[in-house]
Amino acid sequence: MSFPEVCCNTPPVKATYIAKGARDKIGDLECYFSGSKDSKRGILVNYDVFGFHANVIQLCDILAEMGFYVVLPDLLHGKPLTEADLGKPDVFNSFTQNAGSWAVIKQEYAKVLDHFKDNGVTAVGVAGFCWGGKMVVTALSELDGLAGGAIVHPALIENGDMAKVNAPLMVLPSQNEPDFTAEFDSMKDKPFFSDCYMERFDDMFHGFCGARGDWGNTEQAKRANDAIKLLVGFFSRILSK
Repeated sequence: MSFPEVCCNTPPVKATYIAKGARDKIGDLECYFSGSKDSKRGILVNYDVFGFHANVIQLCDILAEMGFYVVLPDLLHGKPLTEADLGKPDVFNSFTQNAGSWAVIKQEYAKVLDHFKDNGVTAVGVAGFCWGGKMVVTALSELDGLAGGAIVHPALIENGDMAKVNAPLMVLPSQNEPDFTAEFDSMKDKPFFSDCYMERFDDMFHGFCGARGDWGNTEQAKRANDAIKLLVGFFSRILSK
């Protein structure tokens, strides 16, 4: 299991955005919070390997504006991968076995899920980008109480991963991801398959909806907006059941 070459070699764009939410902590876990705590619909957002970035903050704010209570945990505790790590596959692979491993990340997910419960959230979804996509698929396979998840230009997805999920999944690959048709079809016999969805963004590159997207570029911004609209529609549907 390894990252795609484009993931290891392409730097994130430098973007500016004035956040509408706020940073605070759940215990020792720093998070970005956006939206009303009175919402009964919560979304945990799993950023990509570059951590907190203006694009993912903006995406969280857009989801919050649509009525969701959104929590973006700093799963890497202020130590994301950086441009200095690009071109170093060993660094990326070490990341998946240590700080970015599910064994570590699931403990942070548990803190956020407890926070949602404590605040009266009754339906929780998860969204992940790049490496975060792998975390989301694993969460849907191993954690109870999740209404569904969405993965955008996901990395590290292996044969058989999607067949293990226990809730609806939306898959939005870019041109740099493999053909996930067989993986997606492996969910066909699940009772929630009618709520699953996949759409390829073959005109976009890995990271366009995350830290690598240049949302000052008209076409990239349009396609990022298209993906966000799909996220809103998906979570509006599955978190209202």
